[in-house]
Amino acid sequence: MTNKLIGVSGSWITDSDGMFPGYHRSYVNDDYIDSVVQAGGVPVIIPVTTDLAVIRAQVAHLDGLILSGGQDVNPLEYGEQPRQKCGPTFPDRDWFELQLIKEAEQRHLPILGICRGAQLLNVYHGGTIIQDLSYADHELIRHSQPDQPTLPTHSVRVSADSPFASIFDQNEFTVNSFHHQVIGELGADLQVGITAPDGVVEGFSNFAYDGFEVAVQFHPEMLHRTHPQAQQLFKAFMENA
Repeated sequence: MTNKLIGVSGSWITDSDGMFPGYHRSYVNDDYIDSVVQAGGVPVIIPVTTDLAVIRAQVAHLDGLILSGGQDVNPLEYGEQPRQKCGPTFPDRDWFELQLIKEAEQRHLPILGICRGAQLLNVYHGGTIIQDLSYADHELIRHSQPDQPTLPTHSVRVSADSPFASIFDQNEFTVNSFHHQVIGELGADLQVGITAPDGVVEGFSNFAYDGFEVAVQFHPEMLHRTHPQAQQLFKAFMENA
């Protein structure tokens, strides 16, 4: 058993009934936890906080960081106003995870961004987000999957000159898809490595980072039990931790 400690950024879930309706609880989906365990790591949930000293102490104990999925990133973070189809945001979480990225990069930790995590990583590096699929300048395939989480619904292609080519054993495979927003302008030092048939960015890496920093728009944590490509991604992440 490895002793590599992998932090998974958390969020809040709000009780809708029971004894304490409206009560906030810190959480992440269990798939993230199991993905780290199956890849040989020791997962810890990093709860949202706005205390910078606490954030620095959290990251100081980590060997790797996974940025999890969740709410839309606040458009103000990338210099835009919210459009009509922008979904719910969580500004405190945005700030919290932006600080996590900063601290993790300073320590040269491996970073894996997933869905929202990928979008936030792009924003951190100066990129933008298209706030809804309908705002794209051409028709896109369905990226908001109505089916079960473990059912891939569209294909992606891996660029031969990207780090993903050495992670995956195939240059084309299928993924699940649960997002209504997509990467707009790519941030500084970031390189597209995986694309959907409609051109949507499904994965990118930071070529200037002294370490492992990759992000994917799909949800490998939901696929890791049955799909080799998801397992290969977490394996590569752990090998760099």
